[in-house]
Amino acid sequence: MSVILTACKNSRQRALEKALKKKENKKREKREAARTALCEKLGIDDIEGENNVKIWTFLLNGEPTSVVLHRDTLEVACNGDLVESTSDFCHCGSTIEFRVGERRGVITTSAGSKPKDGMTFTLTIDGCLVPNSPSDTD
Repeated sequence: MSVILTACKNSRQRALEKALKKKENKKREKREAARTALCEKLGIDDIEGENNVKIWTFLLNGEPTSVVLHRDTLEVACNGDLVESTSDFCHCGSTIEFRVGERRGVITTSAGSKPKDGMTFTLTIDGCLVPNSPSDTD
């Protein structure tokens, strides 16, 4: 009897693992499709594997907006178009100021709280903090 119960329990466990893998694969495919669409829109060959961009996606005045910081050149692109920006140093690290339409955007760069954290990038639009995109890796 215990052999039958154990077999039943194991088959349930395998079914759950299979369902979780399937769900994770769907999430991964959806993430990759979104990343590919963003790459095509921005004219970037590949975001994944190149740790030289920081991306924020958010709603601004009800419209989806993306801000991309090219870390190697410190260029800023808003919705796929490069925008004029100015860089400066401040007490917390450095700042990059630019315009998003009529609004003022500021990217603040500072050292992470721990050495392994590396650089931390923070975007504010008119003084309001924009959260990091979930698919983005710092």
